[in-house]
Amino acid sequence: MRIAILSMQRVNNFGSLLQAYSLKKILEENGQNTVTFLDIKRNEDDDRLMEERIDFAKEQEKRNISKKVPRLDRYFINRFLIKKANQRQNVVFEEFRKGFLGIKDVSTDEHFDYCVIGSDEVFNCAVRNPWGFTSQLFGNVSQADKVLSYAASCGSTHDDVLPDAVKSRIRKALARMELVSVRDKNTMSFVNNILQQDKAIQHFDPVVIGDFDQEINGTQIIEELPERYCIVYAYYNRINQKEEIQAIRNFCKQNGMTIVSVGAPQYWIKRHLVLSPFEMLKVFQKAEFVITDTFHGTIFSAKYSQRFAVIARMSNKEKLIDLLERLDITSHLVANVSALSMKEERFANDFSVIRKIEREELERSTRDLRKVLHG
Repeated sequence: MRIAILSMQRVNNFGSLLQAYSLKKILEENGQNTVTFLDIKRNEDDDRLMEERIDFAKEQEKRNISKKVPRLDRYFINRFLIKKANQRQNVVFEEFRKGFLGIKDVSTDEHFDYCVIGSDEVFNCAVRNPWGFTSQLFGNVSQADKVLSYAASCGSTHDDVLPDAVKSRIRKALARMELVSVRDKNTMSFVNNILQQDKAIQHFDPVVIGDFDQEINGTQIIEELPERYCIVYAYYNRINQKEEIQAIRNFCKQNGMTIVSVGAPQYWIKRHLVLSPFEMLKVFQKAEFVITDTFHGTIFSAKYSQRFAVIARMSNKEKLIDLLERLDITSHLVANVSALSMKEERFANDFSVIRKIEREELERSTRDLRKVLHG
């Protein structure tokens, strides 16, 4: 069977790449499936319907946070160095895309039996992005006989901010799907409200249910790591408030930890690690502590970190709180980083919880996918 995954695998971050890899692996291990990736295509006819779009200013502000970063002279050299490190990281990401995802430079025009849309924020159509609004991401895939989604997310998008013409086009595309699988409560409400029926089924992100043990064990970390370190995993320069920065510095100094950034640089952190996705997971395993404010950073921490804390932002609060509740790790949520403490047991990870969820949810997800793909 020929299956295409339509996702955000071209985006340069660990979450996008590992969710794509994990979904590909799950599909290949459950049947004689050949899995290929499709790229998102811009559709001008669709995007014109979004002229009345309401942008989420806060979301855009967070994603372009570098504009707010104070241009302090003391960080001039560091900004230059981490920019170079980020360029090296993007090269590593591209090598992973080609080596582990099998993605070519040119998008394929092949035809497929099935197209699986997701995971990631493929339904997040109310924020500006390079492809604009396209009904392709909601099921209008001409290259596949049948279409379904798996653990798709609409991010912070709500149906009541969309023009009626957009909702109508989304409704028509979603109605084509054999299975509408979402990863959070907000997306479930979004889909069901547009379809005006309860059709969406909630599943975990592929990274949650994915087994990466073999890949991690077969990976050697090239970067020289500090003896004891704390990972800061956040979007590019998103941790930029003086109070937050100082609180993290004090916490790490008191506990003898070196601060390192992983995934995206922070202008005030001198040590940014350039890693492959599997190296990154291994680095999470060896960390004394992890501080993150991202969805996938929380998953990496829950699966591999000894101690971690999660900060919820306004731009991702809905999906992050939903994830914390479903993983039963709400105790790791902090409203203020000044409350961090190595002595607090609530930051210690109980791996038995996530391992149980992995097993049970992998079985459930596999069963639901098989029903659609194999009848």
